[in-house]
This record gives sequence, structure tokens and C-alpha cells, in this order.
Amino acid sequence: MSEEEETNQNSGKFDTFILYATIFCGFLVGRFFGFVGIGAFAIGWFVFYKTKESLGRFLAVCAGAVAGLAAYGLAAIAIFG
Repeated sequence: MSEEEETNQNSGKFDTFILYATIFCGFLVGRFFGFVGIGAFAIGWFVFYKTKESLGRFLAVCAGAVAGLAAYGLAAIAIFG
């Protein structure tokens, strides 16, 4: 197996892990903090998915986290403000 194939295989495993971790955490946040959290996790995952190729994984995870937190904060302000 070449180095590129190993990298692609590890990349696929990591992406699958991120997807399932997002779904699991979305259910937990939805249970404890309401359904606005599920939408924030969906936005964060979407940003991660769209930026992982151009920014790299670490920055894509950071961008997804920031986008999710921003969406949650804006929704909380809109609902409770």
C-alpha cells in the first residue's frame, strides 16, 4: 500500500469520526440545551466539511467550532433578546 493510499484511508476514518462525533454531540446538546444546539452543530459540521480541503483539518475544525458557537449565540440572542 502506498503512502497516499494510507493517507486517504486515514483521512476517511477521521472524517467518519468527525461526522459521528458531531451527530452524537448534537443529540447531547439538543437534550440538555434545546434544539437550537442541533442547528448550531449542523452549521459547524457544514463549515468543517466545506473548508477541510482548502484550509486543512485543524483550521477546518476550528472554523466549524467558531461557526457553530456563533450560530448558537445569535440564535440565543434572537430567542431570548
